[in-house]
Amino acid sequence: MISVRYDEIALKSRFVRNRFEKILTGNMDRVLRRDFDGNFRIRRGYGRIYIDSASHSESFSEEELRIARRISKVFGVVSADVSVKMELDLEENARRIAEIFENVKGRTFAVRVKRTGRHSFTSMDAARIIGREVVKKGGMVDLKNPEVEISVEIRDSDLYLITDSFRGFRGLPVGTQERVLCILSDEKSLLSSWYALKRGCDIDVLMNPEFSWMLDVLSYWASYREIRSFESDGNLDEMLENAYESGYKAIFCSISSDELDRYSELLRKRKMPVFMPLLPFSGDEIEKKLLLIKGEVDG
Repeated sequence: MISVRYDEIALKSRFVRNRFEKILTGNMDRVLRRDFDGNFRIRRGYGRIYIDSASHSESFSEEELRIARRISKVFGVVSADVSVKMELDLEENARRIAEIFENVKGRTFAVRVKRTGRHSFTSMDAARIIGREVVKKGGMVDLKNPEVEISVEIRDSDLYLITDSFRGFRGLPVGTQERVLCILSDEKSLLSSWYALKRGCDIDVLMNPEFSWMLDVLSYWASYREIRSFESDGNLDEMLENAYESGYKAIFCSISSDELDRYSELLRKRKMPVFMPLLPFSGDEIEKKLLLIKGEVDG
């Protein structure tokens, strides 16, 4: 199974949290249906979202690892962890975990335990019991610089052994905020639009036809939610002027810090907020971030 963690959503009120979780699971479901043929079930737990294989197999195929990697790129996700779920019986769990990690023989290891719920033992107790069994397999404890980390989550009456973990891009689920207009006037516009998605905004785009290829990349990061596009042959000045009359609640554009003076007069005419998420970054930083987000799609 896959255990999906989130963080910012958990800070919301119960009503808002429930709405955001529904949008996040809807985005995940859309991605699974679009990119994979397998039959999976998404369910919500407290502080986690779980993806179960219809086969209920305890061993994950390569495809299922790819699913976890893909889900980690859905905005709002902190990590997608491939886990083996066990009914909580700490002594028996420790023996099974030691068998799974029997290749630790001759290597250093550490057991990291996170625990939610009421139990007769502490997280440190659980780590010691599991570690004792792994030592029997020839592993050597090193809590500071281990060669192998054994990650375990105990949640009420279940134990989850995390075998693979894919870090997410955090942010808010796309669709939890207002729909905004993104201007695609140059290559770095891809990055400014990516930041709009990361803040949970549904987006439409006003674009120079030269940059229509960006739509596929943005659709990937938008979890395939609807993106409407409008073409314009003008430069950024003309596109901003048109955007001011569009009626959107906000505009995202790619103006960087070294371009700000050039557009200052035009920005004073704005009729709605104009967000410029690239202002804090240098040209090299923008290029590296562009390579990253395009590379994640290709990968």
